[in-house]
Amino acid sequence: MPFKVFIILSLLLLGCSDKKEEQPKVTNTQNIALTTTLNNTIAGTPIALSFKTDNNANAYKLQIKNAYGNVLLHPEIKDSEQINFNIPTNFTRIAGPFRWKLLLHGKTVLNGKHTITTNAPKATYVESYFGPRSVTAGYNDFSMLTISPTDAYDNPLDNGTEVTVKHQFLENIEELKIATKNFVAWYNVAATLKSGRILVTSECNGTTSKELATIVYPSNAVNFSISSSSAHNFADGNQIITFTSDIIKDEFGNIVTNGTLVTFIIKNEKDAYLYTIGTTLNGIAEAKTLHPDKASKWEIQAFITGAAESNVTEFSFKAAIKDYPVHFSKGNRNIDIGPFESFMKQLIPDGLLLQLDIYDTNGKFIESKKTTTKDGVCNIFLGEYFLADGEYILKLKAAGIIKEFTKNIHGNTTK
Repeated sequence: MPFKVFIILSLLLLGCSDKKEEQPKVTNTQNIALTTTLNNTIAGTPIALSFKTDNNANAYKLQIKNAYGNVLLHPEIKDSEQINFNIPTNFTRIAGPFRWKLLLHGKTVLNGKHTITTNAPKATYVESYFGPRSVTAGYNDFSMLTISPTDAYDNPLDNGTEVTVKHQFLENIEELKIATKNFVAWYNVAATLKSGRILVTSECNGTTSKELATIVYPSNAVNFSISSSSAHNFADGNQIITFTSDIIKDEFGNIVTNGTLVTFIIKNEKDAYLYTIGTTLNGIAEAKTLHPDKASKWEIQAFITGAAESNVTEFSFKAAIKDYPVHFSKGNRNIDIGPFESFMKQLIPDGLLLQLDIYDTNGKFIESKKTTTKDGVCNIFLGEYFLADGEYILKLKAAGIIKEFTKNIHGNTTK
């Protein structure tokens, strides 16, 4: 035999001689049986699982598990052959199944299931939710009432539990019965055609929910009419003109909600636009603006954005100022304009705009100056730093009246 083979065989025999013989595991089979026959109880009822065994009672543990978690229980030994496990109170109050395993040295020797049903006879509580809390009058909108009846331990009641729903609007009270499904019952309360408040409540097993409400608001406004009024129709730039709508309603005859925004658009004879706004109170919108400062003809129309519009009404303004004097002095550099007199020869209110446009003799525009009246008059001074000596065309515009002058402006400001 070759020497190397001999060495290898010797080492193998040496290793085998030191290895201990593996002993087989001994499993002691215990004689144990479940003595509790009841496997279905009502929530809140105490539960105990009892077992009969012939020995080693202290070594047993009971594991119970439900949807909320699990726990390991130690036995209560009555005698050498009887062991009990008392299920914790919090487990006995949760409806549904819980599973149990009897363990010995960490191994399952028995297992089973216990079912807990809801305890509706003891007490029923009704949780209800209603929303949205506001809807629009008409045929399309609704609020949903959702009811979740539970027993005394907050377990949802069984499918098919009957719930009575009542809802009231004005003089009408309606009642109907629905049933729970997947722990809840629900009902859609349709909006009414009239604005107002809908009250709802529900009842289950003699327990009534709290009163809930939804408000039915008017629908979108429909077209409406407007009118205009003022103390006089002179374009004095001072008096206030008032625009008023009729009572604005929706298609079902409900007065629109207070605070609805109404925009009054004004167009004059030059297709220039301005606007004023008002909000409704008891369905009527009102807006105001100042008279123009020159003769004008207005067309007024009102709009509720995205909903409705009014008719077009007109208002014409007469010229309040027929003419005004202009006086030049100090080398034609100083210009006094006024006094401005209104339709009763009274001085106009302060703030009338006056504009002076300056051109050279070839008609080329040079500059503008603006001012406003005070105590019925106004003044413009063309200083040497502003306008060099020379001949100019001066155009004055005020109250819709244009006056044109050709003046030689020079540096002598003392005359």
